[in-house]
Amino acid sequence: MSIRTFRKQFCSPTSADTAVAHHRWLTDLGSGVFFPAIVQCTGSTVEFEHIPGPTASTDDMPLVARTLGRLHRAARDRGLRCVDANQPFPLGTGRTLAGFAEPRRGRLLVALSTVRSPLSVQLVDAWLERASVLPTALYKDANPRNVILSRSYGPVLIDFDTLTLAPVGYDLAKLVVTTSMTFGALSQEHILMALHAYTKGLGVEPEVCPLEHLQIWAEFHHLLTSPWLGEHYCFDWTEVRPWTADEVATAAHAPTPIRS
Repeated sequence: MSIRTFRKQFCSPTSADTAVAHHRWLTDLGSGVFFPAIVQCTGSTVEFEHIPGPTASTDDMPLVARTLGRLHRAARDRGLRCVDANQPFPLGTGRTLAGFAEPRRGRLLVALSTVRSPLSVQLVDAWLERASVLPTALYKDANPRNVILSRSYGPVLIDFDTLTLAPVGYDLAKLVVTTSMTFGALSQEHILMALHAYTKGLGVEPEVCPLEHLQIWAEFHHLLTSPWLGEHYCFDWTEVRPWTADEVATAAHAPTPIRS
């Protein structure tokens, strides 16, 4: 019996090879999180095992957040716990995960010239640098379209194009922003439920990933996702943001704890 597959075309064989390397590393973490198997890779085309099921929605956020936490915990246990998020991390076979600041700085500063944000250029630069002393985890583009809810496996994470180091909570902030921009405003209670589920999955105390950091990282994601408003996203973050711009500015000026 032939297996059903999903075929993804990448822009180049190098991009396809990178996605395969990311998939292999994530799978080898032993997190208990399920990923579709790679059936074959030919040139710039990768065939993945087809996983039936709907993609995630607003009500699934706590479940997805806990899954992210479990994945990030496994990555921290396998070497990320004590590394600097702004330095490349070796994956083996000559490959590395990019650090946090370098691939984002230019895009963030360009976005700040056209997008309304409570963060200034100085604050963005400061928090990019502060990533070096914050607990390190991953960024895996956690948006609801990249999570399939399987009856057999639970939340299945897909899309392996972009994987970098990032501070703890940064990927959860991407889930908050993209879910809000896809389905509409979330209540603070719903976000706190997701944050609690994430820290439980991560196995850390709440102060390791405070709401204030989530608020700041959410503004980073707003800047980076704003070009896709009206294409992938229906709702403007400035209209569905669950906290005020003043709260974000206050959080951004607060002292930064050291890594734990």
